[in-house]
Amino acid sequence: MNEDWRRTHEWGALTRAEIAAARDHGALPVLPVGSVEQHADHLPVDTDSVSAHRVALAAAAACADPHVLVLPPPGFGFSPHHRAFAGTVTLSLETFVGLVTDVAESLHRTGFRRLLVVNGHGGNHGPLTAACTALVSRGLGVGFVNYFSPGEKQWLEALPGAQRGVGHACAYETALQLALRTPAESERIAARIRGLPPRLTPSYLSGQAPDPLKPAGASWAAIFPAGDVGYVGDPAAATPEAGAALLEATVAALARFYADFAAASLRVGAV
Repeated sequence: MNEDWRRTHEWGALTRAEIAAARDHGALPVLPVGSVEQHADHLPVDTDSVSAHRVALAAAAACADPHVLVLPPPGFGFSPHHRAFAGTVTLSLETFVGLVTDVAESLHRTGFRRLLVVNGHGGNHGPLTAACTALVSRGLGVGFVNYFSPGEKQWLEALPGAQRGVGHACAYETALQLALRTPAESERIAARIRGLPPRLTPSYLSGQAPDPLKPAGASWAAIFPAGDVGYVGDPAAATPEAGAALLEATVAALARFYADFAAASLRVGAV
């Protein structure tokens, strides 16, 4: 049998017959989603989409079984909390949920029984939770994972700076971009982050007041109003060396998750 469908992990580079063959051999479709939004003055506005797509592809190449097919990334996400800034393009909640739903239904209709959404943007988390719950309840096998979550324990050991975890345009995201971009682009980013002070309070707080929400497990939407610095975390601590280490740990863990997700016995449909 022709095995040409194995030559690539990029869904868009295959023919209809090759995608059908991949489906029949148990390939796992992956949809990377991110955003186009302000990332302060040091990172490009497509940071979340680029990171989600390139990490998803690298993890697909590192996953031996199943064969993973990465769908073309839609680019835009749910980013109303960044719309005070030029460069931000946000979908409405209904449009974003509708986009994920339409992709899932298209795959289900043509015989794929499982879809993994690989997310790269915090604002998409809530909508994806709702969308996936609705789809699974209808009998469509759709789950999602933040690309950085499976390997967090490992990459935290290589994370520089004062913040421990992922923020926005933070040391993690900035270091990853230093590793993923061209040398010229990375040099521009490195020049822009010099001297940036850490911002370790969440963006939903005005000023430096203590946070009453996180200790209580409460939630308030992130807000980046006009005039805000546009980042949360310690981007100046990012280095290309840290970015390479973070990328390696992130990709390896996501590749393992692909295999675990594909093999898991997961329920669909509401009783």
